[in-house]
Amino acid sequence: MIAAGSAPPGQVAILHASVERGEALARMLRPAGHQVTVVRPGPGALSTLLAASPDLVLGTLYFGDQPLKETMALARGALDPELPLVIVLGREDADAVVAAHEVVREPVDAGELGLRVGSLVARQAERRALQKKIDQLAGLNRTSWVFSLAGGAEALFGQIARYSAEALRAEKGLVLLYDPERREMEAQVPGFGLTREQIARVRYPVDGEPRDRWNFRMNGPLVSNQAASDPHLLPEVVGALGLRSVMVVPLALGPQITGLLLVGDRPGPAPFRDEDLGMLQGVAAQAAVAIENHRLHDEIKEANIRLHEYDRMKSEFVAIIAHDFRSPLMAIRGFAELVLEDADLPLDSRQEFMQTIMDQTDDLARLANDTLLISRLETGQLEYNWQDTELAPLVLEAVPLGLARHSLVTDVPAGLPAIVADADRLKQVVTNLLNNAVKYSPEGGAITVRVRERGDQHLVIEIADQGLGIPADQVGRLFQKFERVRTDDHLRVSGTGLGLYICRRIVEGHGGRIWVESEPGRGSTFSILLPVDARAATTPSRSDNTGAARSASKA
Repeated sequence: MIAAGSAPPGQVAILHASVERGEALARMLRPAGHQVTVVRPGPGALSTLLAASPDLVLGTLYFGDQPLKETMALARGALDPELPLVIVLGREDADAVVAAHEVVREPVDAGELGLRVGSLVARQAERRALQKKIDQLAGLNRTSWVFSLAGGAEALFGQIARYSAEALRAEKGLVLLYDPERREMEAQVPGFGLTREQIARVRYPVDGEPRDRWNFRMNGPLVSNQAASDPHLLPEVVGALGLRSVMVVPLALGPQITGLLLVGDRPGPAPFRDEDLGMLQGVAAQAAVAIENHRLHDEIKEANIRLHEYDRMKSEFVAIIAHDFRSPLMAIRGFAELVLEDADLPLDSRQEFMQTIMDQTDDLARLANDTLLISRLETGQLEYNWQDTELAPLVLEAVPLGLARHSLVTDVPAGLPAIVADADRLKQVVTNLLNNAVKYSPEGGAITVRVRERGDQHLVIEIADQGLGIPADQVGRLFQKFERVRTDDHLRVSGTGLGLYICRRIVEGHGGRIWVESEPGRGSTFSILLPVDARAATTPSRSDNTGAARSASKA
């Protein structure tokens, strides 16, 4: 049993046939903290009762000219079908059968009345809290369904912002997502009750904030009904969104914080309360899952596009490889048959044919080696032979023979420092780029090789031609596996789409970077940025390992 005075206070309405007696009952209840409204009989009685929105009604069998049960039926229909009623029976009243939760008889004992009213108010509060929880769960269930129907990212963000604001009776709603590359929080359009211009101004760094500022990584949910003067809020965000009051909760997937869900400016006098956080956190949990599902859906969609493109490139690669293997094999077989079948073949012709066979065999070996090299690069099995390397002789050794229609210009300043690199692999890269410069400059022209220092720790090798050039829309994927420039002029030149991919992987294996600048019809310039010491640049230091371990420990 609940002791008198231990129950939480509530709103009580008294409907007594005698106003004086009603006031006396009110005086018995007010010391326990109950807010008591004594309703006078008359035309405005029902309006007064409804305005009081009581947790419990205390009344006599008759209230004015009509039975109390009629007034209670109207009140329960408007307010709460389970609104508790305590009947006060007079000395002369017989035991009445009414829809009441409790019956007390005059003369009323203050202790007994307080006990019964307190118990009913407490049960009513528990029932309403339970009903609120049920309504919230039902709302969250609808939320999950509504979010799943959103078409694209903007539609999803708009649904989340609108539903969150409506669920919390707020005028504004907004989703912010964390950008791990910039380490910034960025507001997502559209919001609810906010213009795109307002939302576009909300972007702020996560790091570097004062410790007393609310930080989504370190603090829990935030409720503020004085946003403009709250020191825990960023004034630029409050100003951009025009916030008077605000609630913010993290969007989280397990321990990972992915963003924030914000609602602001509840109309009317009722402020945001801590107990409102439960609803917003429930919406945020559903929203975080919906956003992640949308991201995964986009990733799968993009992966399928890449997979179809990869299948196309692989089929094309197989066709190219089959052609490139078959052509030298047919040449080898043809010249070998000539040598075998014609015993009287002159010696110089025999030597020419055998040299052709050797050249075609070298082409086959090179093609096979490129294919095997890709496998070693992609499985991490390629080991580099680091040694001091002079670039001037390396460039000269990489120049292909027989440049009948091209002129070669080398611009390698004297006194360049030796670099630590795998000389053979680096020579392979330069040779490949020079061969491409020759192949894709069918009209001839100058091919220039330049080497320059870039600061104290890097060198740049540039190989420029005056050939076909590359369309701007194809530059971005040029260093991917199986990719070739897809113009009629380029496709007339034999190639597998592996050479530049191998170059990129070798350069990256040196801790460097390769890129191209080109204009169709005006040639291309391929640039290689290399560290002076590739071995040091590609070997994690002990301090790096320690820092990584610390970061992992903190995570």
